[in-house]
Amino acid sequence: MTLTSPRLTAPTERTPRTRTYAMTPPSHYTVTYSINPWMDPSVPVDAELAMAQWESLRDIYRSLGHSVALVDAQPGLPDMVYAANGGLVVDGKAVAARFLHPERAPEGEHYTAWLHTCGADAVHETVGVQEGEGDFLLVGRRILAGTGFRTHPDTHAEVASITGLPVVGLELIDPRFYHLDTALGVLDDDTIAYFPDAFSPASRAVLADLYPDAIIATESDAVVLGLNLVSDGRHVVMTDAAPGLESRLRDAGYLPITVDLSELLKGGGGVKCCTLELRLPATSDENTMHTLVEPHVAQNYSPLPVTAATAEGAWITDVDGRRYLDALGAYSAVNFGHRNTEIVAAAKAQLDRVTLTSRAFGSDALEPFCAALAELCGKEMVLPMNTGAEAVESALKVARKWGYDVKGVAPGHATVIVAGGNFHGRTISIVSFSDDEDARGGFGPFTPGFTRVPFGDAAALADAIDDTTVAVLIEPIQGEAGIIVPPDDYLPEVRRLCTENNVLMIADEIQSGLGRTGTTFACEHWGVVPDVYTLGKALGGGVLPVSAVVADRDVLGVLHPGQHGSTFGGNPLAAAVGHTVVRMLAEGTWQARAAELGEHLHARLREFVGHGVIAVRGKGLWAGIDIDPDLGTGKELCLRLAARGVLAKDTHGSTIRLAPPIVVTHDEIDWLVERFAEALSS
Repeated sequence: MTLTSPRLTAPTERTPRTRTYAMTPPSHYTVTYSINPWMDPSVPVDAELAMAQWESLRDIYRSLGHSVALVDAQPGLPDMVYAANGGLVVDGKAVAARFLHPERAPEGEHYTAWLHTCGADAVHETVGVQEGEGDFLLVGRRILAGTGFRTHPDTHAEVASITGLPVVGLELIDPRFYHLDTALGVLDDDTIAYFPDAFSPASRAVLADLYPDAIIATESDAVVLGLNLVSDGRHVVMTDAAPGLESRLRDAGYLPITVDLSELLKGGGGVKCCTLELRLPATSDENTMHTLVEPHVAQNYSPLPVTAATAEGAWITDVDGRRYLDALGAYSAVNFGHRNTEIVAAAKAQLDRVTLTSRAFGSDALEPFCAALAELCGKEMVLPMNTGAEAVESALKVARKWGYDVKGVAPGHATVIVAGGNFHGRTISIVSFSDDEDARGGFGPFTPGFTRVPFGDAAALADAIDDTTVAVLIEPIQGEAGIIVPPDDYLPEVRRLCTENNVLMIADEIQSGLGRTGTTFACEHWGVVPDVYTLGKALGGGVLPVSAVVADRDVLGVLHPGQHGSTFGGNPLAAAVGHTVVRMLAEGTWQARAAELGEHLHARLREFVGHGVIAVRGKGLWAGIDIDPDLGTGKELCLRLAARGVLAKDTHGSTIRLAPPIVVTHDEIDWLVERFAEALSS
């Protein structure tokens, strides 16, 4: 008898396909509750290690040529790192998740809003509970759908209707495998790997019939979430704790790439849990995902997941063609609407003449602008600058110089009184007198010479004034603090105290001024005229940064050549735009419009007090809305609004700010309020 060696079959040649993934960093990851068998709040989590492991996974995807878009993590939502549960995107159709457990429910709003920006053709919300790719896995042109622990079986039909693809229901019976993606991994359009004992007998039979060549995982590999893997058709990214499955995949022609996600396993998730695949339409702009990732942009903002492409009037259109009513107005910088035709025309005309000379030379646009602005303010001189923070810094320098030259304060001893809850910008000097720890933390040492007293408390202000006091810097209505309107006797008393003590009253009207509250300046509501105005935002007409300090000659006259300056301050283009804004405001029609529409906005918003809203504040087209914390944070409500086509901004936890452009209409305000009602009740 002749012995022969067994015939060896070469592994199938596997072909990778470039993918696009969405991931959420574990910035707030921890385990403080238990909603699956893996979670044990008594076991500590190493947050730094979790981040390092997550970054390794992200870097593997990028090294393989895949795109990775980042979803902002949100405080208080530690499980957002498991992005696969946030939705399902197939053929450009996105299905937003609806979570079962209340601990994760708020994630749905964040992912829904984000999916609107990812390049999908449409975003759908289901009636029933379903947790995205945790329980819906695409294999070729078929969707396998898990149920038993999280996703309700009724949603299988909903997803089939939305996607137009057949959906095969599979029942999970082992609580360790509470999502389909913990017990089954998709390897390519025809092949899966799975652990049979995680499924009911009927579902096992279905899988055996559909996928007779499937790779079968052992329990030892399954219980470390070895099947919670991501494959591009050739490369299989998986845990390093399932060597048996790794070997079988390699024998089948796949190339396993292992990663340690042990810290994230403490929350019940693995490789696939952290990865949502975005199957976008072939016509989708390839730059969309890179815009979302923004790898070269410093992360000093946490914007809503909306990427603007065009804007007009009170509306913004994103890169996917979805329209939003802009209820923020760029913090009052767009008071006159996006691309206001009169302002844009003035800018274009100046662009054809001269845009910048520096103040080393004069320009024929500067004096007319300053003369018109001084007249609007009832003052004599203007110091032109660029940004609002520059205007405030300039006013502080002027106040100190005035204190030494005019009031006679001893050199180096001038002090300025400010209000608690203030927001005047984010320069070092300005954050030095802020009481917002997010603005101050990590930026010391701070600039001395400031005394902070409670906003609205005239008695505290009186007690703080002494011989060194040169100015009181105050917002007539505090914007960042939540549109805080002071008591009616407050500003008149501030004015009286400043006059009586020979102290400059500086009104920061950067957000509140230039028509926003229904008057040219918010101070007018109380019949108060300050010594100094700081202006900005709307002064640039939503076209470019323009700011100014406006006061009489006996104040601004303390500055002499070489003591203060700005290369761009008062440039011809800015002067042309600013002059146009001043001419528009001189008519008074914008102020009247803001007053009339503001009354309607506030009347409609007050309908919600006691019904999800605790309080509504503001004047004109400027409103602060305190949301009942039981209904969610301000950021969560803003995400709900964005999903419904309204852009607003939160502040200080549960407060929302509204500041729509003054071009907004009565009907658009009603539409906004209807969307607000929907977001409040969702």
